[in-house]
Amino acid sequence: MVDDKTAVYALHRLAGRYDVSEFLSAVKKAQSSGADSLTIDASDVGAVFPSGAVPVAAIIEHYRSEGMGITFTKIPRGSFFEHVRIRAPRLATPETLKEPGSRLNTVWAYTEDTVVELTNCVIEELAERIEFGDGVFGALNWCLFEVLDNVFQHSNKEVGFFMAQIHKTTNRLQFSIADSGIGVHRSFFVGGKYRPPTAFDALTLAVRQGVSSTGDKRGNGLYGLKGVIEANGGKLEIRSGRGYLRISSSGIEGGDTTGLIISPNNHCTVVDFDLNVDKPVDLGAVLGTPMQDLRTEAIESDEGEHTIRLVEHAQGTGTRAAAERLRNFLMSYINEGVPYLILDFENVPMVSSSFADETIGKLAERFGPVGFSQRFRLTNMNQNVQMLLDRAITLRITAQFYRDDSMPNRD
Repeated sequence: MVDDKTAVYALHRLAGRYDVSEFLSAVKKAQSSGADSLTIDASDVGAVFPSGAVPVAAIIEHYRSEGMGITFTKIPRGSFFEHVRIRAPRLATPETLKEPGSRLNTVWAYTEDTVVELTNCVIEELAERIEFGDGVFGALNWCLFEVLDNVFQHSNKEVGFFMAQIHKTTNRLQFSIADSGIGVHRSFFVGGKYRPPTAFDALTLAVRQGVSSTGDKRGNGLYGLKGVIEANGGKLEIRSGRGYLRISSSGIEGGDTTGLIISPNNHCTVVDFDLNVDKPVDLGAVLGTPMQDLRTEAIESDEGEHTIRLVEHAQGTGTRAAAERLRNFLMSYINEGVPYLILDFENVPMVSSSFADETIGKLAERFGPVGFSQRFRLTNMNQNVQMLLDRAITLRITAQFYRDDSMPNRD
């Protein structure tokens, strides 16, 4: 409906590509009808996932930059839709990335200067929130940086959009990256040696090893992501302008559509992927070369030891929730191949009993007395902290002993 050059669109869900196509069609229809602004009724928004939210944010940014007014009305206060910030993505800066709160479930607008900071913040939060299978964390770390940075290699835009989400019920992570630039197909014709005839052909080239739209040899980002997805049993979908490419355990499919053409010069590009948290991945095998783990090296001393200073752990040492995040954080290093961790309690004046049990106690229970001592070394504890940690270990190991001893003899 158009009233005084203002169109109204009722948004019901942003769960995936079909919702994005429908939204883009509504904006283009409003524009062609003579409207110079669009009001989006968000009173009845249901499912919101990264694959819907991120490209819509990119599309809105483009039309606003072209002078079209796009506003939201009737957003339920405190709703998940409000939290996601589609109407006003959060700009990633060194300051905003340090602010309290989660980096997940929010659409971020980022520039080439903040790719590293945004990647690091998201990765470190994920390391605290969940436990990854062997190699998954390192593979994700590499892929996420490469794909976020890839926006600036093909789009001719200064801003990309990003969102990450945890799905604990399925033990999967979902990510979406989008821009409103020139599109992957047209990027191959800007200074590159490749001339793919269709948008779908361009996408098949983009995931090939060593191929980039700039013609250099840096083209391993999408190729590596494709390999990780295939090794992990995850899902990858790349859409750009008229083309789409899907990779999953069911195989590879793709073709040409008209779903993401914003204008003759702007073809929205979206990279959606999800990973199984606990299915191992060998990134070195995927890429065919040994990989340098910069995150692990950052905590490594000249003597080859890896130390975590507990005083630097931002979640504190009081609650079980903080303890669970620390335990996941520690396991992210163990599962990436660190032989053992030194846990330095210097300047940690106290820990609660529940914190001690949820971190050190559960780790001791998991690995057993010998395994725990091989993987973790505790240093610089004051007398009270040592007493609480010793007690947590003793209670967990004792409880495990009695549980095992009560099991029926099957010999």
